[in-house]
Amino acid sequence: MATNTIAARGGARSSGRAAVERDVRRLVARELHDRVAQTLTGMLVDVENFKAEQVGWEAVLAQLDTIQGSTRQVLASLRQLLYDLRGDEQIGGGLAEVLGVLIERFEQRTMISAKLEIRPGWPQALTGPASLNLYRIVEEALTNVRMHSGAQSVEIVLEPLSDNQLALVVGDDGRGLDTDPSRPTGFGTVGMKERALLLGGQLQIESEAGGGTTVRAVFPKVQLVAQPGRSTAEELMSVGA
Repeated sequence: MATNTIAARGGARSSGRAAVERDVRRLVARELHDRVAQTLTGMLVDVENFKAEQVGWEAVLAQLDTIQGSTRQVLASLRQLLYDLRGDEQIGGGLAEVLGVLIERFEQRTMISAKLEIRPGWPQALTGPASLNLYRIVEEALTNVRMHSGAQSVEIVLEPLSDNQLALVVGDDGRGLDTDPSRPTGFGTVGMKERALLLGGQLQIESEAGGGTTVRAVFPKVQLVAQPGRSTAEELMSVGA
């Protein structure tokens, strides 16, 4: 009887370790995609486009500066990822500020008009995990706009839906995406949906040919809002609860 109990406990521990390892692998894969792979993909697209152009030496130097800057960004992202694996990245109440920087860089690189609207009732302070995951969702949505949409403009909206729900919406005026459910889902889309689920929410992508694309995520307010006196550990334990 005691032997069976010990064996059961050992099996439970092994199952728990396997689950943790699986979650860590998914986390690392998601972060590598969001922070590194999409930047490298953008660099390849820029280089391919540049190779097709007839330009002078000054344009070559300008393109090298761009590639150099992107390379620094990849290295910085890898360093940040290594740091995050050792601790918890925090954005906190500065979500609006970091989104503003992200949008400014997006406009400079793509020449696509981008606007951030934070509507009345959006909370002033979010938990660290909430801010980080919302930022990554917007970042991936903007990458999709840049790579696939052919859009002229994009709008990011943070808004309350009710006393208990908050929404993040990213909409563009591009050509629309193929949302056929029978087609394989890209890793970026999977990552966005996983991040929404981590915050207890759901994310949907709405699109039609010539009608643009809208990424819409809805969350329970209690999962996003920072509470006075609550520790980071308590915030992390509540995510996805």
